[in-house]
Amino acid sequence: MSYVRVTIKPRVAVIACICCVLGGAAWLGVQTWPWHSPEDFEQCSEKAGNHASSRDERVSLIAQCDKKFIGRRKPGGGYTYYDFLQNRHFDIAGPNPTPSELKHFDEEYAHYLDAQRQDAVAAAIAEKQNQDAFAKLQDDRLAGLMAPPGSRLAAPANVPIPRPRSRASCDDASLSCSWTRFSARIAHFLTSNAKISRP
Repeated sequence: MSYVRVTIKPRVAVIACICCVLGGAAWLGVQTWPWHSPEDFEQCSEKAGNHASSRDERVSLIAQCDKKFIGRRKPGGGYTYYDFLQNRHFDIAGPNPTPSELKHFDEEYAHYLDAQRQDAVAAAIAEKQNQDAFAKLQDDRLAGLMAPPGSRLAAPANVPIPRPRSRASCDDASLSCSWTRFSARIAHFLTSNAKISRP
C-alpha cells in the first residue's frame, strides 16, 4: 500500500507541473497574442491605442508600428506606399513592399532625378536667355543715350516729314485751323496796336 502511494505521488506531481507550465504559457500567450499579430499598420496602431496606458506609450507603440509596416491600407482595398523623396504613392501587394517593388521604387527614383535635372537645366538656359535679352536691351538704350544729338533727332529713312499748313489752306473747321486763325488774329492785333502807340 505504501509502495502504491510513492509511485502515485511523483506522477501527480509531474502532471501538476506540466499543467502549471501549460496553463502559464497559455495565459501569457493570450495576453501577448493580440498585440504581436497585427496584419498591417492600421491594425497595429489601433491595438497600440487600446493597450497604451499613457499618451507617451501610445506614441512609442505607434512608432514601432510605423517601423514594422511601411505600407498603408487603401480605402478600397490593397496597400499603398508613400515615397517622400519622389512625393508620390505606389501601390503595393501587402503591408510591406516586396524586394521587386523596392527595386521598382529605386528605378522610378532614378527617372525622377533625371527629370528634375533636365528641368533644372532647361530653367537655367531660359534664365540665361532672359539675362542676355535684358543685357542687350540695356546696351541698346545706353547706345541711344550716348549717340550724338543730331543722330538721335534725325528722322528715320522713308518716313515723310509733316509740313506746316499755310494760312491760306486752313479753311476747314478743325481745331488746329481754328487755333491757327486765332493766333494769327492776336498777332495782327498786337502788331497794329504797337504801330498806333508809337509817337
